[in-house]
Amino acid sequence: MDVVKIIKKNMALIIPAAIAVAAIALLIPSFMLRGKIKAKLEENAGIARDFSSTLDTAASSKQPEISKKFQDMYQQDANQIDKLAQQTSQRELLSYKIFPDTNETSSQIFNEFKRGYNQRFANFVKELKALDAPTDSEIRKQAGAINISGVDDSARPGSKDGDQKILELICKSRGEEIPVYANPWVFSGYGFWDNWDFKGMDISIRDCWYCQIALWIHQDVISTINAINTGSSSVSKSSVKRLIASKFSNGSRDAGLDMPMYVTDKMGGICQPWTGRKCDDKIDVVHFNVNVIVKADDVLKFMTALCSEKEHTFSGFKGELPAEKYKHNQITILESSIQPIDRNSAEHKRYYYGQDAVVQLDLNCEYVFNRQGYDAIKPKTVADEISGVGQPEQGGYQNNAPMQPGFGPGMGGGMP
Repeated sequence: MDVVKIIKKNMALIIPAAIAVAAIALLIPSFMLRGKIKAKLEENAGIARDFSSTLDTAASSKQPEISKKFQDMYQQDANQIDKLAQQTSQRELLSYKIFPDTNETSSQIFNEFKRGYNQRFANFVKELKALDAPTDSEIRKQAGAINISGVDDSARPGSKDGDQKILELICKSRGEEIPVYANPWVFSGYGFWDNWDFKGMDISIRDCWYCQIALWIHQDVISTINAINTGSSSVSKSSVKRLIASKFSNGSRDAGLDMPMYVTDKMGGICQPWTGRKCDDKIDVVHFNVNVIVKADDVLKFMTALCSEKEHTFSGFKGELPAEKYKHNQITILESSIQPIDRNSAEHKRYYYGQDAVVQLDLNCEYVFNRQGYDAIKPKTVADEISGVGQPEQGGYQNNAPMQPGFGPGMGGGMP
């Protein structure tokens, strides 16, 4: 009875306590279950991610076709680059009857080459619209018997100043008629054929080959000057005032006979090239020198133009194809020298450069030929000389000069 009374007396406390115990009993499994559910959900999410990744990376049935297209595109790019490199050396020829050899038995084809070669040199000056400074005979033709020596003539008192003014006017007038000063002799090799004699087919073909290379290089120098002087009709307004020389040596050879030399371990080269390039199984290398009077502010402009892309026309090595325009960029500057000039010196006195500050710019350069582009027409005697298999025969042109030390870089200021 006492127990019943106690229960009844504490019923208000017993019921909430029982409910709390029951809740705790239910809460513990709930926490445990929730943990298991969370772990299961995470496991399922991982499986879903793996499945999704597998779907993303699974090879499409068209994947081989897509991969082949990409590979073909890369191959086309590589082939296009190789083709463009070959086209740089696929150049127009002065004669389509000679290289790499000829079926002709008469030496007449070389006389034809000679005439064409000399005409091209004459055209070089015409392309530049250039003339040289007035000669003594030209001055006398215009002004009569004036004193052009600069020395006072005692027989004609007071004539020196008047004659000097006349001379200056004539020289200035020449500079206003042309955009640049030049004459055919500034191009090395101009007189090569003057006293040339036929000494056999191999030697003659080789001579023509080096003359052809000379024409290509000179043409790029001319194109550079014309490009930088575009729009100018007088020397005073031009960037390039005068072409002093375009040559293939450092002055140790007769300018009239000076012809290109391939750079190999044993021959060629007018300086030690920083590029380290020489003839090998992929390229042929030739050195040349350009010497100009240029506006002081346009020195870098001229150097950039010289090394820029240029156009040429190609009609096949037998002239049998429709003419196509190709592009080439084969020049690298190896060394540069900049010097001020004395306008009153004998070398410059008759040249009117205008009011611009000008300098003399001397550049040693290399010209690179892609062998795949022109090996098909390279004469065997030339190929043998480059490889060292053969030696130049006596007679004709011999390009066996040793490597020469180059000019050191120099800087100078322009003269007003």
